[in-house]
Amino acid sequence: MDWSAAGAPLVATRAVHFAATAIMAGNILFRTVVAEPVLALEATVAAAFRTQTQLVSCISLAVAVISGGIWLLLQSAAMSGLQLEDALTADVLSTVVYETQFGQVMIVRVGLAILVAACLASDHVTIAQRLGLAASLAFTASLAWTGHSAATIGAMGYLHLVADALHLIAAAAWVGGLVPLILLLATANGDNAKPFVRDAVERFSTLGIISVTALMLSGLINAVILVGSVTALFATSYGQLLLLKLALFAVMLAFATINRLLLTPRLAQPGAGGLRGLTRNSSIELAFGLAIFAIVGLLGTLHPAIHLVT
Repeated sequence: MDWSAAGAPLVATRAVHFAATAIMAGNILFRTVVAEPVLALEATVAAAFRTQTQLVSCISLAVAVISGGIWLLLQSAAMSGLQLEDALTADVLSTVVYETQFGQVMIVRVGLAILVAACLASDHVTIAQRLGLAASLAFTASLAWTGHSAATIGAMGYLHLVADALHLIAAAAWVGGLVPLILLLATANGDNAKPFVRDAVERFSTLGIISVTALMLSGLINAVILVGSVTALFATSYGQLLLLKLALFAVMLAFATINRLLLTPRLAQPGAGGLRGLTRNSSIELAFGLAIFAIVGLLGTLHPAIHLVT
């Protein structure tokens, strides 16, 4: 796959799908791990926040399902070597769905999407909330079986799949969790953050540290397997895009550090600008995170750098 207009629809579709999946899973994870414990004594706020996050989960799941369907059609055309209109036949689609790993993974992911939707519809039941969280994380992790890690063979292949799945979940927890964090920050009046806001920010910050650690560890494993050398990192389009992704990650990490060390302590000081700063920086973080998903959408269509440099 190249960078031309012919490959642009697949790249864009992948980017949208990855972003929507991360937002859906990160939103559910944030509500379960961060928001529910701190909003236990804030019934009114909790009800409003639950409604908001429920809407975000439903919309992002719908976008993920629609983009996933488009991805399947575009991938069918790419695999068959036919033009899109010629590939949209029962024979071609059934071959891709039932006789390729990509198609079989998509079948599993459809089942997981249905399970997430059912759990969202029964969200008032505690077990449905927990099952929905598990299904959303599985839906996210299963993307590992649609990318380069699924083509790695042997013991290294299992390590690659685990690292890729961990990378996806960690990205969803951090980037996807920024959406409900921004919504929760908006519940505060003016610049006077209530105690539950400070608690939520601190809990999300801890989750962010865990996510960043997982991202760095799994990203290193993926880079060793897919890039292989410093030369390949700088000499190939794949490596250069990976460097750009790392640069955006570093910027996100810088904003997250400022949030934790400088702005979060200001939440206890009315008028210190902590809440406004956190809302602004979290929005910037989210923008950079979405840009990274765009790069991921393209990286998955390129040959790994390790195969291009000898």
